[in-house]
Amino acid sequence: MSDPLFTPPAPWLSLAEVAALTGAQGAGDLTAHIHAVAPLENAGRGDLSFFDASQDPALLCETGATACLIVPAQASLLAPSVVPLLTLDPPGAAALVLAILFRESLRPESGFGGPGLLGVSPGAHVHPNARLETGVGIDPGAVIGPRAEIGAGSLIGAGSVIGPGVRIGRDCSIGAGVSISHALIGNEVVLAPGVRMGQSPVLTAWPVAPGRVIVQDKVVIGANSTIDRGILRDTIIGEGTRIAALVAIGADVSLGRFCRVPQRTELSVGMTYGDQSVIGV
Repeated sequence: MSDPLFTPPAPWLSLAEVAALTGAQGAGDLTAHIHAVAPLENAGRGDLSFFDASQDPALLCETGATACLIVPAQASLLAPSVVPLLTLDPPGAAALVLAILFRESLRPESGFGGPGLLGVSPGAHVHPNARLETGVGIDPGAVIGPRAEIGAGSLIGAGSVIGPGVRIGRDCSIGAGVSISHALIGNEVVLAPGVRMGQSPVLTAWPVAPGRVIVQDKVVIGANSTIDRGILRDTIIGEGTRIAALVAIGADVSLGRFCRVPQRTELSVGMTYGDQSVIGV
């Protein structure tokens, strides 16, 4: 559950607003309001819930939710006190509402100064030949190497190391303890704490790795994942791809746009995956 210690309070949304945001069809009083998304078994007044085929239908008549996103064929099973919002994709609609309610959480904040921290913090080290656009935040202990460039609105977390010549686009969030070398990174990229990117691969027959890592816009990479730079071609992570924690991506791998890579996956050297690939499924 959200805690104001860590997450700003969510706004209240009317069910009419929820229906408009998700494209759901309301089948009851849409003047009620919600401010959270919760599973059926835990939901109470003020909560929006959802139902899909993997859940127990008995929950529908027991839930205390204010409203429920549900497919039309199952709406009659809901308790009379719950407003049905009819949609063909209840989980997807719930995820959209969650993103609207907690939009500020989509981009991690500085671990040092909170939202709005701008500029170079005490204890950070920025090489004189690095270039920072306006609105960049650099947390304590971060190191920005020569010729590195960081776009407006990006945040570099505490203890991260951005190597020589690295390019980071605008509105990116680089978590604490990240190391990046030999990489070109697009806009709105999120790297969770501990990501390692651009290092030379070790267990290959090639003595050097002259390539790069190319990360396109809106990529999200989970904690402690590693991405080796290219040997014979660049290692590429396509736009909108989401990579979970503890993933190892070898040199010369090419991931298309909007791919999904689950935890503890290893992508071997030179593998190529097309757009919208779901690895391991």
